[in-house]
Order: sequence, then C-alpha cells, then structure tokens
Amino acid sequence: MEPIYFEKIKSHLRNFEDKFNLSSSQNSKNKNLICFDLGIIEYNYAYNLQIELWELIRIKNYTGIILLLEHWPVITIGSNRNIKNIITPILELKKQNIEIYQSNRGGDVTFHGPGQLICYPIFNLEKFEKDLTKYVYNLEQIILETLSFFKITGHRIKKIRGVFVNNQKIASIGIHVKKWITYHGFSFNINVDLNYFKNIIACGLKDYPQTSLSVLLKKEITVSFVKDIILRNFEKVFNIKIIKNNYIK
Repeated sequence: MEPIYFEKIKSHLRNFEDKFNLSSSQNSKNKNLICFDLGIIEYNYAYNLQIELWELIRIKNYTGIILLLEHWPVITIGSNRNIKNIITPILELKKQNIEIYQSNRGGDVTFHGPGQLICYPIFNLEKFEKDLTKYVYNLEQIILETLSFFKITGHRIKKIRGVFVNNQKIASIGIHVKKWITYHGFSFNINVDLNYFKNIIACGLKDYPQTSLSVLLKKEITVSFVKDIILRNFEKVFNIKIIKNNYIK
C-alpha cells in the first residue's frame, strides 16, 4: 500500500478526535463517522488500507470510517473462489489492462472499474447491532433509497445479495467481518463501461445482466454527483452523522 493514504487519513483523524466524538456508544444519538474520498485507486492499495483502518478502529474503538472511491479495471474473486466465472482468457484480460485479485470478501467473481462507485464502510458493529443480516440489508437499503432519488424502483431478490432493477443487477455487495468490525462493502454501477462485464459471469448470475444508473436514465450521471446522495442515505439508514469532504490524493 502507498503509505500516503494511511498517513493522511491518520492525520485527519487526529485533527477530528478532539472536535467530534468518534467513539460513541451503541446507545448514543450522536454517532459520528468520517468519510474519506480516495478518487480512483488501485484495488490492492484500497484492500491494504482497509486492513490498516480495521486495526486502527479496533485499537481506538472508533464507530467507523467510510471510504468512497473508484477502482482501475480489476476482476476480484470472492471467498468462494469460483474462477470458472471468469470466461475470458488471462492473456486477453491483460490486453484490456484488467488485473485479477483474490479477495477475502464474500461472494463470487465481479468487476470494478472507473464509473462504478465503490463504498467500503469499515464499521464497528459493537456500536450498532451485531447482526450481519441486518447490516447487509441496510447496505442494500442505501442503494434502494439512492435509486428512489432518481425515481427508479429497485428491489432485492431472495437469497441473492445486491440490488436489482427489473432483472438487471445494478449494485453488488461483498463483505468481510472480523471481531465485529466490517470491511469491503458495495459497488454501484453509475456510468461504468458495461462491456467489461462480458469477461465474467458477474456474481455467478447468468440470468441477471449488469446495468448502470446512466443506462437506466439514458443520460450521463457522474460518480461525484451520486456520492453525496449515498452519504445522506447512510446517515438516514444507520442513524449517523458523517463528517465528509475529506479528499485524500
């Protein structure tokens, strides 16, 4: 990981510790979290950063941290390790400048790339509810509320994680939890090039092709525009206050 990310985030956190209560209790009405915007970042940098922040939250007993970002083109393999769902040869993927990483998040194979909003909430569930089903449900609800802002009706499908519009998938969820602190999170297709998904059977779902917000609205929507809507819905769904606009580059 490039040390600059972690060091800058730690510096921001030190500045905010005295001003805001970053370690509020479960019953507190003022749960404060900080959001960091990382711009476009390589997958391995973001993965290692989450590990560092997981440890920091554990030691400091923070309520949590939210990372918003995009990734350069990458295919990630979830904990089920089903590489059969990568249907394009490795050499061809290299020609497309797509990297491949084994991840410890839950789920199957998926793609991340520019135009897709990635959200990594590193939440201390001791401060909320120690209920992973509800946590995933809440992440889905944030996407559903965001779609509703654009007058799009999204829905869940029983026993499948993520959010769908009709029979198309627009957001995927894959998490990892250790000592009740979460990392990884969700990806939300905003204006990503959907041709990249032709290289995989995304999430192992042959019957649910990917779509994006821009495709559904038939106009260009930027990731930056959606970020603020996502954060407002985080505040609503999780009953938190987000300290935001901390851009790390």
